[in-house]
Amino acid sequence: MTPPSLPASESLGVRTHRSSGVPGTRAPHDWISHSLRHLERWVGWSIGVYTAWLAIFAFPGVPALWALALYAGLVGKWAEAHPARHQLEMAWRGAALIAGAYVVHTHAGVDVGGPGGPFFFWLSITCLYYAFMLKPVWAVGLVSLAMVEFAAAAMQARQDAAADLLAQGAFLCIFPLLLAMKFGSVMRRPDEALENGRIDSSTALYNNLGLAAHGDEMLAAARRENRLLAVAVFDCADLLEVRTIYGSRIARKLMGRIARKLTTLGADRGLAARTGPTEFTVVLPGMNREKALVAIQRVLGNPMRIELDAGDSEIVLVPSFAVGAAGTDVDTIDELRQELCHELARMNEDEQRRQHHLRRERERHSRPMPLHSQPSPAEAKRPASVQPDATTRPAALAA
Repeated sequence: MTPPSLPASESLGVRTHRSSGVPGTRAPHDWISHSLRHLERWVGWSIGVYTAWLAIFAFPGVPALWALALYAGLVGKWAEAHPARHQLEMAWRGAALIAGAYVVHTHAGVDVGGPGGPFFFWLSITCLYYAFMLKPVWAVGLVSLAMVEFAAAAMQARQDAAADLLAQGAFLCIFPLLLAMKFGSVMRRPDEALENGRIDSSTALYNNLGLAAHGDEMLAAARRENRLLAVAVFDCADLLEVRTIYGSRIARKLMGRIARKLTTLGADRGLAARTGPTEFTVVLPGMNREKALVAIQRVLGNPMRIELDAGDSEIVLVPSFAVGAAGTDVDTIDELRQELCHELARMNEDEQRRQHHLRRERERHSRPMPLHSQPSPAEAKRPASVQPDATTRPAALAA
């Protein structure tokens, strides 16, 4: 078992900064931080609530608005159930809201005013938020999609107020791209710098700092909402042997396979971290120990294994693991992780003693028979000489 205090940079070729000794980590370019990804749900929910408000007080005779309010709420629920970890995932939800805006502007009814009417906020709120949250390339792409929707809806609605349409079209271009995108890049910078120090560069999982920061947030949320929370620690010690036998390239591929499996295990609300050279920790909110074991079997198989096709051969890695649930006596996630590490170390020691005992048993029961020289054919035909004992010897000789 790798000691928990051993940094992940001391194995499997992870670089470090000499000045600080901290692993040279950096989040993926399209990464969305843990704190920001949980804000997206409020966009869909706010659009849905305001649409319902207008359906009640401004357009009570347009029942289609209720379906669109539900649609926006479901987009928000989608963001809550599957928080976006990458830019593309968040951009897809922005595109879904723009598609909903097209339906509002063209199919909800003539009374709602088309793209230049009261429901222009479907586009404006979406563009402002996602231009603030996304990187410039994705923000420009989403705003361009909104402009296409606005122009197509205006052409289909055949509105005559050209000045209003031009003013609102300019709003969609200027404020999201020149204001929200610029403010977003500045406001995200401290959060991105903080997040970079919490990412393991070789796996794109969180490191010990990320586990401590975000894991403790999950633990506090579970206590506050009276929900369950489980933690699983995996020891993949055979990674070092794979690196020795197959080389660094295969070891990195296997490490990536492990990272993807554990990310799938953590799902969208959980968290996977690399907490040692061959040690990984997964936080599983909403699960007790039994549910966590079922989830592990579902993702890693039963018997548990992680497979990699290495060309001429197939590598099968079987990690050892320990699972525990956070009780009332646990103050931090790292405290529970340390307990599981000690339990895992005891399990590994017991297994080593068992293997040693079995090896000794096999050696004892498979000792070779003593070797005896076989007589030659001539010696086999020669009669055996009889040596008289004291009772058959002559008296003279006996004396």
